[in-house]
Amino acid sequence: MYTVGLLVLPGTRTFDVAVPAEVWGVDRTDGSIGPFALRTCTPGRRPVTMHPVGEIRATHGLSGLLDCDLVLVPGRADPHAPVPDSAIRVLRQAHAAGIPLASLCSGAFTLAAAGLLDGRPATTHWRYLAALAEHAPAAELRPEVLFTDDGDVLTSAGVVGGVDLCLHLVRRVQGAAMAARLAKRMVMPAARSGGQRQFVDTPLPHRPEGPDIASTVDWARLRLAEPLGVPELAGRAGMSERTFHRAFVAATGTTPGRWLLAERLRFARQLLETTGLPVARVAQRAGLGTAANLRRRLHAELGVGPAAYRRNYQVC
Repeated sequence: MYTVGLLVLPGTRTFDVAVPAEVWGVDRTDGSIGPFALRTCTPGRRPVTMHPVGEIRATHGLSGLLDCDLVLVPGRADPHAPVPDSAIRVLRQAHAAGIPLASLCSGAFTLAAAGLLDGRPATTHWRYLAALAEHAPAAELRPEVLFTDDGDVLTSAGVVGGVDLCLHLVRRVQGAAMAARLAKRMVMPAARSGGQRQFVDTPLPHRPEGPDIASTVDWARLRLAEPLGVPELAGRAGMSERTFHRAFVAATGTTPGRWLLAERLRFARQLLETTGLPVARVAQRAGLGTAANLRRRLHAELGVGPAAYRRNYQVC
């Protein structure tokens, strides 16, 4: 029997408890999956109120984590909330005993409080990456991935990234066949392509300060399919290329070339999400030339190609 211990602290996110419960808490032995045992461990074995809804009754106190095969650390609604000393002690004891520890979403902050991310790759929800860098300055943050696996300590990106990590953990211990059967029962891919970069929306300023730059940006967004480059942008703004480059960086925080590529990729993503245009036509309309160039650029930016991106996000 493979036993998974779930550390549940006040304010633990309901979803982060539901994911392990779905993976390891449901009896699927009729489909040759498992058997698993899931423990819910709380300080003093007291009931814990979760966020945004629900209360969980513990099966064990914190000491119940110390003879598990795996310890999971869910995220909390407030990632900055203090971690009880008792939880820090038991996490360190479990780690010293060789039990793998894995965090879901902002659960990485709990591992950081125990000093278990130092010198290790780690990730969390993209919104919390900067805060995690402050809590764990010695960690090697990986903002682009869905999860990290450093052998005995694992972390996952935001929300659904925890599902990817849980399936990875099943695959790591019980094998790819069982992970595939479990994913099929859960109606999801056994392994998603790409990383959390494809979920991050970080647009550049829509109207940069400075009328010449702002009007040039608006003009260029309507002409992405045309052979635009720095000379054309600078000419539209009525500046020399050197002056325009300087003014553009000051207004947007990036170079004209990088901005133009980012805008073309943004528009290509929009077309993939909302139209059925062939990939080659998407590339042409976004000003990226060929399907091969779009594929290369999108994979470099998001870790997935146009076909996979469209499968995941098409809304029409």
